[in-house]
Amino acid sequence: MFTYFAIVLSLSIAMNGSFQQTKERNIVTDIYQYNILKAGEINPTGWINKQLKRDLNDGYIGHYDDVNKTVTHDVFFNQNRISKRRFSLRKEWWSGEHEGYWKDAMVRMAFLTGDSTYINHMNSWMHELLQHTNEKGYIGIYRDCEAPGCRFNHERGNGELWATSRVLMAMLAYYEFTGDEEILNAAEKATKLVMHQYQDRNYFLHTSKGGGVSHGVGFFENLEWLYRLTGDAQYLEFAGKLYEDFNEGHIRDDDLKTELLLNESELFEKHGAHIAEGLFVPEFISAIQSGHALDSAASNVMEKLEQHLTPGGAMRCDEWIKGRKGTADEHYEYCGIAEMISPMNKMISFTGDFSLADRIEKMTFNAGQGARMPVLKAVSYLTTDNRIKINHSEIAKRESYDAAHFAAACCALNAGRLMPYYAEGMWMKGNDNKQLAALLYGPNVLETNMNGTPVKITEDTDYPFSDQIVFKIKPDQPVSFDLVLRKPFNCQDFELDKPDGAQVEELTDRIIIHNEWKPGERVTVKFNFKIQQHDQPQSKTVKGKGVYVQRGPLVYALPFEHKLKKVKEYYNSGFYRYKIKAKDKSNWKLKIDASAPMNFIPAKEDNLLTPWDDPAVKIESTLVDKKGNRERYLLVPMGNTIFRRVTFSKANHK
Repeated sequence: MFTYFAIVLSLSIAMNGSFQQTKERNIVTDIYQYNILKAGEINPTGWINKQLKRDLNDGYIGHYDDVNKTVTHDVFFNQNRISKRRFSLRKEWWSGEHEGYWKDAMVRMAFLTGDSTYINHMNSWMHELLQHTNEKGYIGIYRDCEAPGCRFNHERGNGELWATSRVLMAMLAYYEFTGDEEILNAAEKATKLVMHQYQDRNYFLHTSKGGGVSHGVGFFENLEWLYRLTGDAQYLEFAGKLYEDFNEGHIRDDDLKTELLLNESELFEKHGAHIAEGLFVPEFISAIQSGHALDSAASNVMEKLEQHLTPGGAMRCDEWIKGRKGTADEHYEYCGIAEMISPMNKMISFTGDFSLADRIEKMTFNAGQGARMPVLKAVSYLTTDNRIKINHSEIAKRESYDAAHFAAACCALNAGRLMPYYAEGMWMKGNDNKQLAALLYGPNVLETNMNGTPVKITEDTDYPFSDQIVFKIKPDQPVSFDLVLRKPFNCQDFELDKPDGAQVEELTDRIIIHNEWKPGERVTVKFNFKIQQHDQPQSKTVKGKGVYVQRGPLVYALPFEHKLKKVKEYYNSGFYRYKIKAKDKSNWKLKIDASAPMNFIPAKEDNLLTPWDDPAVKIESTLVDKKGNRERYLLVPMGNTIFRRVTFSKANHK
């Protein structure tokens, strides 16, 4: 049953800086099907934990202030920026974005890995931030003055909402990990100050050729999270007001406006990162202000996105989407991968649509892992699924594997947020507190509370490199709840071992196990994935009809060996830009015999810790050269490769 919260007409402005709405709206407050769990309740183990530790300590994330000076300006302490003025040749808000990304990644990685050194760094940084928060509660990057370009006084493009939103994500994660009420109070006060400032103004009316203003969609993440934490409906009310402003605004990146979403014949056109970070907003607004137009616009988001997805699961984007459909030859940006996970987690929470978890897994394990080094020492800003060469001569060198990226540091920093946000969505709790749903699979330990009883569930698996998952359930005392297991990628062939007496209900997209759980009980599920071939259209490197191979969440590719050269070191940091070339391109034009049998070769061992270093699983397939000669080749997970062919041209049937 929906709960409505009516905001009455009010012409007054509260003196304490809180938001007072001047338009009556009926707001639905019961907006969740499933609840995202608090940071710290889900702790990744196994290969995910190992990757996070290596990325933090051996990769550049834990050392980024030595790699790129963009995160060293302490903009949230100094608060000295003026809109439309360049700093170190960069837009004034870029360092705010970068510092926010970096702190968000650092907070999550430090606590998820239990790294005391970095936890102490984050403790110090958060409490120093509090010392730079004035009596009004401002947390942001802009100068406190009366001139145009100062805080809340912008005439043109700016990053007011965007920069603040990025550091608030780090603060709210820190609060959930630590329970530090000072941080939550500061985040609330800063958010309510923004709400107060724009209660009778439209932030999105600032005319700008750049993307700073339209990046303000990031503020919706803060509003949703604070409502989830506090139950304060004024966050929902302001979200409704802010989306109305967005629809009326003069923004550059307007793909998520209701009017454009309702036009089903138009695909996405503008900056891809904006669409990724705001992807959940139409569904969020539809949940709190249900109406035919809003509902239709929300449903069209995923239908449009589907047209732009590449075989590896990423949204095609070479900064701009341009209405182009996704193929193995279309570029995608790493920001568009990492920024999309949190919004999709929220969309699952609003809708209960488990198919969104398929999209997250596919994007994360294929495009996400296939555009970075196994240890996060460098990342490719722009990538394609089919890739046999990297354009190292481009001025911005966006295709290069790089720790810093001259074009912008956003992708390098977002790479550190990929797996922490994946971990956030691994489990969700039913809104009725009667279900625990395993949504994104992988090794982890869940510690939560069901009906007043502490419950610990250990998820033992090497997924996606294993089809088997073992759930070890340990409540403090017997407790009844439903354990819900998503059927990944429409896998209807599975084997299930459950406790005696447990009742199983099978739906199309999930398995529901009803039981009174006792300490020491376990559930084992094995998904018998089939090798699937997905047809693809002709594209630049695919002549005629194409096809790519997928099994479960993993997309498979023909790998090409490479040679790697360090070409630029950043500030004696030990982190570099690389020049990478394929050693041998002779098999690049091989076609695939789609009618020949394909054999899956499983991993030879369990408890895999570094499965992206060397392929743990493979698929044997038949490839065909230009003379018609057929030979068996091993395809490996796309995430294990730099140079690869994902989509093949189909060979004529013999």
